[in-house]
Amino acid sequence: MFDRISIRYKLIVLLGLSAALALLISSVITIYSTYLSESRSSLRVLHQLTDVISENMRAALAFHDGESARTLLAALRADPHIQFAVVNDETGQPLAEYRAVTGQAAVALLLEGIQARIRENADLLRREEGFVEHIEGGSMTVLRPVFFEGKPIGLLAVVSDTRLMWSKIRELVLLQAATSVVTLLLLLFLSVKLQSVFTHPIMSLIRAMREVARTKNYRVALESDRRDEFRDLHEGFNAMLADIRERDEQLSRLATTDALTGLANRRHAMDVLQTMAVRARRKAEPVGVIMLDIDAFKKVNDLHGHPAGDLVLQAVAQVLQASAREYDLVARLGGEEFLVVCDSGTLEVTTAVAERIRAGVEACPIEYDLGAVLHVTVSLGVCAAVPPPAAGGVEKMIRAADKALYRAKEAGRNRYVVAQEEMG
Repeated sequence: MFDRISIRYKLIVLLGLSAALALLISSVITIYSTYLSESRSSLRVLHQLTDVISENMRAALAFHDGESARTLLAALRADPHIQFAVVNDETGQPLAEYRAVTGQAAVALLLEGIQARIRENADLLRREEGFVEHIEGGSMTVLRPVFFEGKPIGLLAVVSDTRLMWSKIRELVLLQAATSVVTLLLLLFLSVKLQSVFTHPIMSLIRAMREVARTKNYRVALESDRRDEFRDLHEGFNAMLADIRERDEQLSRLATTDALTGLANRRHAMDVLQTMAVRARRKAEPVGVIMLDIDAFKKVNDLHGHPAGDLVLQAVAQVLQASAREYDLVARLGGEEFLVVCDSGTLEVTTAVAERIRAGVEACPIEYDLGAVLHVTVSLGVCAAVPPPAAGGVEKMIRAADKALYRAKEAGRNRYVVAQEEMG
């Protein structure tokens, strides 16, 4: 399904997911660092409290004064987060306790945790500067030994809940979540607005490709003022269109041009003549047709070889192009036979073109070998109609000009003959 989504929306989704992942990682790091900071801060406060109590507890421990010890611990009621506190003498027996929790099971669980911390850190707690801090679940514990004149005389343990710490962390999480949502929405909005900056070159290229596919017009070119990879993409597309255009032009030339002489081939000539005839009938204008072939061309091939014959065909083609008007059609129909179509050619104009061709070919020396020159002549049949006949007009004019051509050959060659009754 994702494959069917437009690249625009894919880019928005990609940017959105990237932003969401970045925000998630940032939030996790921020929350974790806040947890570390708040836990250290809470433990620091509890440390400060145990420092004060242990300093005041020295006298009570030194004289095993349980009443004074209980009085000192009773001051912990001022802090609603303190759950439990106990002072042990040098033998490890409790001298005084403070309980904010109720229930023997809860107290027993707290005492069990304190004893476990004492056993795990016995060596550390024998040092005057030693202490133990621990956070687990909903409580945190600080153990501090009490020394008098360099000797351990007891141990103070204070347990506090972590409600304040977690309250601050929850506030931060809510704030971070709200900030992340707002930031994500803002990034999505910017993604929607800015995606066109990235997709516009691609979409313009796609539109151009579709337009080229629809119209088959390979002469279009994409303009781009970009300096990034999209410029290379546009230039590559333009180069591809240029290659296709060149290929089509070559194919068109091959399909419409005689390879040897460069003139129009028979098929193209018939199509153009048909178009000229239709236009001439619509505008009531004349069209002239000249059919010609080279006299005794077989003899040229037999005596001088086919390469010489090809040179003759090329030379005659050049004379035809030079003698016809710029807007006339000159074609090779096959072998030594040629066709000239005079657009808007009256009989007078068409015969004038025919005479120029005849005289030009007669006067043209054709060098077929080093120092070897030969001359050829042509016979021509001329037909003009104002306008061409509607029913089979093109074929009738071709047949009439062809019959006139054969009459010219019968009359001695090297001349043109005008069709008269052949159109009937």
